[in-house]
Amino acid sequence: MDNPFLKTTLLLLLPAVAFLAGAWLLLKLSGRGEPPQKPLNRRFGYSLSETVSYWEALGSRGRSAERRILELDLAFPLLYGGALAASLLLARSSLKNPLPVALILAPVAITLLADWTENAIHLNQLGRYVADGQSALQESWIRVASTATALKLSFLTVSWLMLAYLIFRSWKS
Repeated sequence: MDNPFLKTTLLLLLPAVAFLAGAWLLLKLSGRGEPPQKPLNRRFGYSLSETVSYWEALGSRGRSAERRILELDLAFPLLYGGALAASLLLARSSLKNPLPVALILAPVAITLLADWTENAIHLNQLGRYVADGQSALQESWIRVASTATALKLSFLTVSWLMLAYLIFRSWKS
C-alpha cells in the first residue's frame, strides 16, 4: 500500500475496531449494563475490599452478568490481541531494518497472559463470593488478579506505543 495516510489509518483502525466491537459484544452477550462502579478490569490495581464493594454494588443479577462477561472475556483477548498483533506485524513489514518479531509481539503476549490470569482468578473468586460470601475470598489471589490487571493495562499501552513507533518508522523508510 503506497498511501501512508491510508495505511496508517488501517493499521490503527484494525485493533481499535476489534477492541471496541468486542467490548460492545461482551456487554450485549453478557447482559451486563454499565456497572455502578468502575469495573475491576479497568482499574490500575484494587484491593480485596474494593473487589467486595464492586461485587456487592452489582447485586445478584449484576454478579450473574459479571460471571458471564468473565467467561466470554476468556476469548476476547484473542480478538483484540490478534488484531493488534496483525497491525504490528504489518507495520513491521514495511521497515527496511525491522525489529525482531519477538520484541514486537512480546507486549501483546504479556497483555493476553495477564488478561487471562485476571479473568480466571475473578471467575474463581466471584464463584467463591457468591457461594460463601466475603469470608471465602482469598486476598492473595485478589492481589494476583490486581497485579495482572495492572500488567494488562500497562502492556496494552506499550503495544499501542509500539504500533505508533513502527508506523512512525515506516514513514521514514
